[in-house]
Amino acid sequence: MTDALTIQRYFVKLLMLFICLLGTPVQAKWQQFTQTDTPIPNLKNKPKIDGKFAPGEWRDAKRIEDFVVFRPNIGERSDYPVQAYISYDSEFFYVAAKISQPEQTLTDRVLTQGEYMWHEDYFGLVLDTNFDKSDAYLFHVTPSGVKEDGLVDGTRYIGEWKTLWYAKTSIEAQSWYVEIAIPMQSISFEKDAENWGLQLRHRVASPNTQVYWNLNNPSNYAWHTNQLAPISGLTGLKQGLGIEAKPSLAYKRNQSESDLAPSLDLLYKLTPSLSGMLTLNTDFSGTEVDEVPLNTTRFSQYFTEKRDFFLQDSQIFRFGGMDDNYANGMAFYSRRIGQGKESNLLDINWGTKLTGQIGDTRLGILSVNQDSDTSRAQQTQLSVARLTHQVAPAHQLGAILTHGSPDDSGDRTLIGADYRYQSTLFNDYPLVAHAFYQQAELADKVQPNDADKASYGASLRLLNDAFYLRGRFQYIGKDFNPALGFVNRRDLRYYESVSHYRIRPKSGWLAQHINYYQFTGFYYLRENTEGHRQGQSVFIRPLQVETKGDNFFFLSHNRYQKVLERPFNFTDKLTFTAGEYNYSHNELYFRTANSKPFYVTARLAKGMFYDADFERLSTTLNYRPNRHLYLELSRDMYYYDTDTAADKLFNTQLRVNIAFNTEWSWNNLLQHNTQADSFSVFSRVRYEPSPDAVYLLSLNRGYDLQQGWHQREQVFDETAIKMAYTYRW
Repeated sequence: MTDALTIQRYFVKLLMLFICLLGTPVQAKWQQFTQTDTPIPNLKNKPKIDGKFAPGEWRDAKRIEDFVVFRPNIGERSDYPVQAYISYDSEFFYVAAKISQPEQTLTDRVLTQGEYMWHEDYFGLVLDTNFDKSDAYLFHVTPSGVKEDGLVDGTRYIGEWKTLWYAKTSIEAQSWYVEIAIPMQSISFEKDAENWGLQLRHRVASPNTQVYWNLNNPSNYAWHTNQLAPISGLTGLKQGLGIEAKPSLAYKRNQSESDLAPSLDLLYKLTPSLSGMLTLNTDFSGTEVDEVPLNTTRFSQYFTEKRDFFLQDSQIFRFGGMDDNYANGMAFYSRRIGQGKESNLLDINWGTKLTGQIGDTRLGILSVNQDSDTSRAQQTQLSVARLTHQVAPAHQLGAILTHGSPDDSGDRTLIGADYRYQSTLFNDYPLVAHAFYQQAELADKVQPNDADKASYGASLRLLNDAFYLRGRFQYIGKDFNPALGFVNRRDLRYYESVSHYRIRPKSGWLAQHINYYQFTGFYYLRENTEGHRQGQSVFIRPLQVETKGDNFFFLSHNRYQKVLERPFNFTDKLTFTAGEYNYSHNELYFRTANSKPFYVTARLAKGMFYDADFERLSTTLNYRPNRHLYLELSRDMYYYDTDTAADKLFNTQLRVNIAFNTEWSWNNLLQHNTQADSFSVFSRVRYEPSPDAVYLLSLNRGYDLQQGWHQREQVFDETAIKMAYTYRW
């Protein structure tokens, strides 16, 4: 283990030396791909969003044709020219495009709205209505008209955010067309802003090619907010009365009762950039279930939020640079609301939310009244307030406050402050840094004076294609227990360092067959708060390759040191005794091109796990012969063998999605997990005739298999029929 740590330390030092030797910026070399301020004309005649260009329909719009390849070979001209048209009127922001790409070259196999579409061809835009380069909206469409919307929080994509917008497409023999209309009511902006920011993007799946309109920085990812070009001239914008109502009605039946549940979401835009929201008798029936993986750690798992009410403007409540990838110590975890340890799902009676921006200040206030998880009270109130202020172009200060507990266990609060720095190193290499401090309190319970209720940390990311560096430190006190946050490991000092060096061949045989190859190193260290080591890990990937055909693989050597202070009851058959363990395993991962009808993802690992011989074989088979059918079968298999015992864990998932057209879909997910001895079935039929109307029929059942399949016990059963509409004034 010592040799591996020495290698990792030398590797990091060499990479830091490489940064210092980078020299002067090369920004001037790429100025030919950087757009200046682009005026956007106001359309006098409203276009018909049908995916077909009527004669003269876009004649008065701003025409854009100077697109350039960003990846794999920056600066080249695309094989498929793009003619884009940008315009607006008082109610909509419009983007249209003709992509001169023959129909037989399209990768277009997704037909269900909301399905994962990043493996397909698409065209889209990133729109920053404040042009502060801190956050933006993202809208993309496939040739079949499947839409994807989300948020770009500086350098991170938040795909959970959704809004109401319109897009239609059509396909001809030698080209395809897209028309997009984004309602002013669906986005936030400051009135009479001098500039908005815009990026236009076309992606060809096979071979994987990314084409953009604007490039400010070739070292950064082109969809990040600092790559957007300024646009101007957007005046006289209207958001109507700023009122949005979403009534819904659901009929739900379970093992013991049935219920007819009406609910209502109301939204009012107090200003174009500040919205208030009220939800009554909130209903989440029909929400997609979690995929439950095997858990080979001693700590609880984190699951992402899937409920629309909490996803709306969820990025505002993020704190300290933590997200779904860095959840331990999270100040606010919305899945604490509406779910309890004792009662599972809890009714939400009502909730309010205020989100948006006032000048340089962004705020979010959320308060929810729900049924209590205990018998101490019938209802409990849960609240969170988040504030960030842009004190300077690169500097942001923030604060967070949470109050309440889902189990009504006292007057519990959390208060925290954080700082974000976002700029560039040597004017060319994007740099993002965070620092935070937070403390959880239990007001009505006497705690020792030396109670360690704090958590703090800092992180840094150098976001560069060729050289990438990520570092992180986090402290979590023994008594840090945020009632509305997520913590699965306390009494912790955590250190992390991840770096890679990537080469994109420009000539020769490698340039003909490889997009890039890279070397990557990972180092993780965990200590308790007194500085005693609990474990460390070193992962070395000497080879990671992406081919021109979009195949991908890597080799990895992983070394671990784990310290168990008490026995680890891993399975019914395997228990690892307290002590120090040093072990390693080797790993191979590969993924064939996902633009093909049939593609495979596999992971093979062999070595040790604590003192057990260990093997892992994980395979996912994907079959997408056309736009109407998608089959995915995954099998995750772990094998363990010691001198005295042996055991195995399996996790199997079968996904069957059928899309009849862009309006009708039928999605199914079956899961079997031997670790939890569980089997579940989720099936949902969805009809979405327009963006403002949706009808759902869903079936969700879960079974306990501890006594075997034939003696299975049904532990969850819900059948729901739901209809929901959106009205705007």
